[in-house]
Amino acid sequence: MMNSGLYLELNPFSIMDLFSFITALVLAVLFVSRKSENQKANVYLALALMSLALEVLDVLSLSIYPIEIRFIQTSLFTIPFLFFYIYQSTNQPLKWTHYLLFLPGLLINTLLLFFDGEIECRWIEYGFNITLLIFIWKKLKNHREELQQFYSDLEYKTLKWMMLIVYVFLGFHALWIMEDIIGVQNEIIPDYFALLSSLLTFIMIFWMGHFGFSQQESFKKKLFQETKLKQEKPMADSIIENKDEEVFKQICAEILEQRIFTNPKLNLRSLAEELELNEKELSRIINQQSELNFYRFINQFRVDEFKKLLHSPQSQKLSIIGMAEEAGFNSKSTFYTAFKSVEGITPKEYGLQHKVSK
Repeated sequence: MMNSGLYLELNPFSIMDLFSFITALVLAVLFVSRKSENQKANVYLALALMSLALEVLDVLSLSIYPIEIRFIQTSLFTIPFLFFYIYQSTNQPLKWTHYLLFLPGLLINTLLLFFDGEIECRWIEYGFNITLLIFIWKKLKNHREELQQFYSDLEYKTLKWMMLIVYVFLGFHALWIMEDIIGVQNEIIPDYFALLSSLLTFIMIFWMGHFGFSQQESFKKKLFQETKLKQEKPMADSIIENKDEEVFKQICAEILEQRIFTNPKLNLRSLAEELELNEKELSRIINQQSELNFYRFINQFRVDEFKKLLHSPQSQKLSIIGMAEEAGFNSKSTFYTAFKSVEGITPKEYGLQHKVSK
């Protein structure tokens, strides 16, 4: 029962939609009220969630009786807000022309005030949203390729999460298109699609909230910022003078001396900061001088360290995986892959060949 003589018909659809609406609304408020360096991006994410909540509310209104309630159609606003969130989070410049992405939504809502063209508008919505989602996907893909090994583990997880959001929304649109097409031929099957859509919407909203609070650093820090070139250190001057071979030897010496490779979370950015070098210059020198990418280059140090540990008294105290972790590897699979890539054999085969028992 609801006030003013209105009541909500309780069924699996309405219950799931009600939970989705409340969850999306609460998450939106939490994201927008959270203080962080990435506040502007969080606001766009909150607006995307609010827009999604209103989409769910519009569907939920079909279960409210006895009068028909019409809400603003926000289905053409959710993806543009998502676009703004991703652009802001990845530090890509927003232009005034990007705000024109909200124009289709404004036009459709204006037209719906005077004309009843829900089906036609729905196909316009599908075309617009899918096109924009594909554009976002291409931008994220290009961004990932440009960054290569520059991003940290946190940035990698955030980028992967953004890509997954795009895939989920593309999947939803494929589901909705199938529902509309099949609905023309069969009046029963679309009900199952609608229930599945309601369930997946709730799971998606809950998942977004779970990521937001399990990976809080993704929403607190300003990510994907390129380290600036530092001029004050002689090593940086030598890069400018194109003394790549000398610089490479210094890089290797510092990595060994400071045992930087033992940090399992080491990435190109953190190494560049440690050595006070520009990320792209460091990557270029490593690639040219070693003919390896960053991770394979660092894993060579780790494999050498593992071999030393294997022949040391510590081998009696640690397992193979324990020694791999001491050398800087963060997982068994990464260690075995890297070791075989460098040595051509597995760690166990290496131990047998060199008569090391474990």
